[in-house]
Amino acid sequence: MVLSACSEDIRKSGYYPLEQELAAVSIGQSTRAEVLEAMGSPTIQSDSAGPLYYVGQRTRYFGPFAPQIVDRQVVVVTFDSRGKVANVQTLGLEDGAVVVLSQRVTEPVAGDVSFYRQLFGNIGRVDASQLIGN
Repeated sequence: MVLSACSEDIRKSGYYPLEQELAAVSIGQSTRAEVLEAMGSPTIQSDSAGPLYYVGQRTRYFGPFAPQIVDRQVVVVTFDSRGKVANVQTLGLEDGAVVVLSQRVTEPVAGDVSFYRQLFGNIGRVDASQLIGN
């Protein structure tokens, strides 16, 4: 049982297009709709005129060690002002940069104070002149 916990596990996540799907896209001729039809929904899409990003990666999990990204492919499809494909760029793990994601948690406005504590905590703070306007 201990040995099975230390076995290697490769997990795939995301999606990047196959070679035949990329070949169906012609620079200067294909439209956004044709790209979406040939390659499917992108992983990231900025707006109706912005680039399409297809991101897929393989991550290695091994026992108690931290996960390690083994492979990452990013396909970026950009469009010109006419809505035609301007460029198709494929980036690998070696082309990327480390991006540290912040995992901050937003504190509630009232903190850990309950509703009743807020309600009854304000009883002594009200001045009669505030209620009647002078």
